[in-house]
Amino acid sequence: MPAKISTMCYIHEFTERLTQEFTVKEITAVARLNDDDPTKIVYLRVKAFIPVDQNIPCQIKDFNKGQVIFLKGKFIACASWYSVNATSVKLIDNMGFDDMPAIGFNFMIMGLTTKTIRNVNNQSIIEFYVEENLGDRELREFWVEVRHNANLRYLANNCFDYGYVNL
Repeated sequence: MPAKISTMCYIHEFTERLTQEFTVKEITAVARLNDDDPTKIVYLRVKAFIPVDQNIPCQIKDFNKGQVIFLKGKFIACASWYSVNATSVKLIDNMGFDDMPAIGFNFMIMGLTTKTIRNVNNQSIIEFYVEENLGDRELREFWVEVRHNANLRYLANNCFDYGYVNL
């Protein structure tokens, strides 16, 4: 299941190719997992689609090899790396790999459930169990309880995001 990711990473290398409507950048990025041990890293295979038509708004800012970026996108965990489709790339000026903090990953797992919402003390409550495999990370399964004010009709009429995992 695809999930959302946001993290800071270093551009190790990238290639770009031109299609009829997009410049496609295929990036190998590196994210640090530990400030004290620079060998604890994870590789990201990132694809960024930049419209050729400059009148089309785009959240992918220009970058070069050796720079640090803040990346947002949708990802799928693979055996020893993550595949990411970038939705936003912002350059972080004056920072290299050695200066980059290990902020980890923020994942947002999205999904639907058929559980029934309970109303308790003017709060809408839904509880369910999440079984996800996010690569070789801990926390493969967990319980989630989502609460919101029952008087907020917007939330009551829309799907719930069902988990937030910070690795």
